[in-house]
Amino acid sequence: MNIQSLQKNGKESAKRLKTDKNIISIEKVYSSDLKRAIDTAKYAKPGYKINIDKRLRERSLGEFEGKYPEDLEKSEEYKKYIINEDYNKFRRDFVQKAPNGENYTDVINRTKDFLNSINMSEDITIGIFSHMHCIRSIFFNLLNISPREKLFNMKIENCVPYVIERNKDGKFCLTSHELSKLYNKICW
Repeated sequence: MNIQSLQKNGKESAKRLKTDKNIISIEKVYSSDLKRAIDTAKYAKPGYKINIDKRLRERSLGEFEGKYPEDLEKSEEYKKYIINEDYNKFRRDFVQKAPNGENYTDVINRTKDFLNSINMSEDITIGIFSHMHCIRSIFFNLLNISPREKLFNMKIENCVPYVIERNKDGKFCLTSHELSKLYNKICW
């Protein structure tokens, strides 16, 4: 398990969440099993039971976890992942992945599995405390983002609530932000 915890600024941001109207309305809390997500959930919803689920983890970079590109470039075994076009797409790809890591398809599939496992027909507000790639994948699964490559440029801020609501037709809509404004640059 990744033991990376929140830094001082992250703790302060997470503590401020508990007064956010969107966070106050949460009735059921889900979190990644990584410490920083659990800590954020605890600060945002003190006293609430946290349903921990490893399917809400950040995308795994496998053998590259905690390594910098310059470290990989020095390695005979891994430098191709930095300098060779046939291998260096692993950071933003639906097929390529780091050795023993995940690609976007893997994350989309595990978040879809998570979403299918919770009772989405219950009329309650749930909070999911997770990580950028996982949140992007949840958006993909609920909001039918197309083309899927748009996910690569979606800016997900730390400690910012993103609200998705189910409308009367059963479709999900992002109501807290204008979806088009979450993209860093237009690339489609």
